[in-house]
Amino acid sequence: MSSLLVVYLVVLLVSLGWFAVTVSRRLRVLAWGRSADARGNVDRRIGGVLKYVFGQWRLLHGDVAAGLMHFLIFWGFLVVLLNTAHFLIQGPVADFELPLLGREAWLGRAYLTLRDLFELLVLIAVGYAGWRRLVTKPRRLELSTEALLILGLIAILMLTDFVMGGAERAMAAVSAQWYSPAELLVGSWLSGLGRSALLITHSICWWVHLVSLLFFLNLLPLGKHFHVLLSLFGVYFRNLSPAGELGKVDFEDDEAEEYGASQLRHLTWKNLLDAYNCTECGRCDYFCPANQTGKELSPRHIIIGTRDRVRDCQPAILKALGTTTNGDADPPAPEEGQPAFVGEVHTDQALWACTTCGACDTHCPLFIEHVEPIVEMRRHLVLEEEGRFPKELVATFNGLERQGNPWAIGAHERLNWAEGLEVPTLSDNPGAEYVYYVGCMASFDERNKATARALVELLRHAGVSFAVLDAETCCGDPARRTGNEYLAQALIEMNAEQFKEGGVRKVVTACPHCFNTLKHEYPQFGIEFDEVLHHGTLLARLLTAGKLSPQQEHPQQRIVFHDSCYLGRYNSIYYQPRDVLRSVRGVQLAEAVFSRDKGYCCGAGGGMMFMEETEGQRVNHWRYGQLKASGSAGIAVACPFCMVMLDDAAKDLDGDGGLPVEDIAVTLRRAVLG
Repeated sequence: MSSLLVVYLVVLLVSLGWFAVTVSRRLRVLAWGRSADARGNVDRRIGGVLKYVFGQWRLLHGDVAAGLMHFLIFWGFLVVLLNTAHFLIQGPVADFELPLLGREAWLGRAYLTLRDLFELLVLIAVGYAGWRRLVTKPRRLELSTEALLILGLIAILMLTDFVMGGAERAMAAVSAQWYSPAELLVGSWLSGLGRSALLITHSICWWVHLVSLLFFLNLLPLGKHFHVLLSLFGVYFRNLSPAGELGKVDFEDDEAEEYGASQLRHLTWKNLLDAYNCTECGRCDYFCPANQTGKELSPRHIIIGTRDRVRDCQPAILKALGTTTNGDADPPAPEEGQPAFVGEVHTDQALWACTTCGACDTHCPLFIEHVEPIVEMRRHLVLEEEGRFPKELVATFNGLERQGNPWAIGAHERLNWAEGLEVPTLSDNPGAEYVYYVGCMASFDERNKATARALVELLRHAGVSFAVLDAETCCGDPARRTGNEYLAQALIEMNAEQFKEGGVRKVVTACPHCFNTLKHEYPQFGIEFDEVLHHGTLLARLLTAGKLSPQQEHPQQRIVFHDSCYLGRYNSIYYQPRDVLRSVRGVQLAEAVFSRDKGYCCGAGGGMMFMEETEGQRVNHWRYGQLKASGSAGIAVACPFCMVMLDDAAKDLDGDGGLPVEDIAVTLRRAVLG
């Protein structure tokens, strides 16, 4: 065995061994997190991997140029992987070709053409990536030494491979023909060198290629580029529960010592895997309304801060896991002496700025969850830390607990909105096809009472059999999203009991927050409806069936529709509310620059309706400005929260000249009934 081959084998084996140890230690830490069931739905999980990993769907759906850049680098990595395997197997002296991939085989020639093409495309993509980071500098990207180093290594790997092939061609060591244009071209450039110079050039490039490759490999698990190895698993093990569903806390679990998350061990192993998988692309921050209006919250930092804590505590966590495995009942605390995970790593101010709009989760290419760990940390602050939440929530929690609504208005006034309409309760009409779940906003807010009355009149006109609950209370959404899980469950149980007793099978509501909670979270409490509908969906059905026929022309020509986060992003209901508006003669439906899944939050979700914004610009003002920029004469909504926030913004910013804000039910009712 030649000394050159010995050196090669030592370098290769040491590098691969170091890589294996690093990766195994990183992955071992995942066992420190709570369990999370990611089994089942194998077909759906594999389909997701094909679409979102190999198809790069979320990247291409967002920033197309950046998505295409990443697509080319990703597929270049896959295509060149075979060439890399060939390179490592051959080593510095072996004369070996992979079966069926020799230069005389048609498959081998086809692969060489494909390899050359993708290596060139990768170089172009790397050049564009470097240009973005160093010249155009999009706000969502942070200048990263690691990113530039990785891009440099990729470029070196592509260039050295081109030069090696060209040198071999120039020395006539390979019979490069049309099927390897890179070898022909580079070979012609190098043909003027003598054989000894070509040998030296080839040797230098070979070793640079090898060292760069092994350095690149060992760098991956140490930084954000760990996602290169883990993204497939992150997408495969993604949470397949409905996007708007939060997990239920089991208060009857005698072994539960704490509620919510205040340390790494309170997060799930999937949360820790997410932390490794973050690419720091900044899409979460770009679509975060709190971040974009100058709040302290950065969804990216929620993940990166967690990842940094994992790395800082890795030795102690591995020691603790080993101690636990050995049967020690009192393992060491890995985070002892570290800055408080909740309060310092993730500040209270950042956690309470979240509107739970879900934009961060929706636009993350690797399905990293941001909202769920934020709510878990809120649960800790509310359930475990006395009074450690915004002071405005004290009144909100008291109102929900005592009167079943956030404003503590007497529960006996809940049906005052229906005065004169003779709206039946479930006891009056036990055989009703639908229960109309009104919600707190439409029950008590004057602007949204008009929506409730309009919907009732339309249902009556269409001949729909409906009733309301006799003693409706808050659905639980505000309490649950602000971390008061105990109160949320109490409210849910009160409604659930009425649904059970009344045998309710179908529910309709005009509030996306109520809709999302009833549809996705009430099943956690044994309530399985046949159908939960948003009023936009039911009205669209009635229009299609001819049971509602708009006659009056709308006085405003151009209307922009604002997508509610809990209706759109969380439940993919985008077209039905627009169909309702299009059915009205005279309406010209406009779209804001940011709409549908890219639409920005009104600022009310996650309990922010009941809290004050103390940093930056008000989210509702910011969103109103985006809608106004569409040049519309009015704003249409399908959510009572959005109604209040955008109407307030219109009055704050434009006074009496602000754009009118109206629910789609009110618009349709005017067109149908005059």
